[in-house]
Amino acid sequence: MTQDYQKTQESIVRQSSIKWTIDYLKMIGTPLPIKEVIGIANVVCDYCHNGYTKEMGDRLDKIDQHIQSKFEES
Repeated sequence: MTQDYQKTQESIVRQSSIKWTIDYLKMIGTPLPIKEVIGIANVVCDYCHNGYTKEMGDRLDKIDQHIQSKFEES
């Protein structure tokens, strides 16, 4: 694989992860600050690259807890 191809693929994964995160947050009705959206998208990118592990599960649990806390604040 060429370096340009890898960069293109990485850009596609990042853009798709950000879009997925924004769509998910809209679907569940929880707006988050941009910093938090990017943080979640980065975890999604990591999942796309490395798959599911126990550590990934822990990270996803923390994200779920954070999002649920936003519902409680509303």
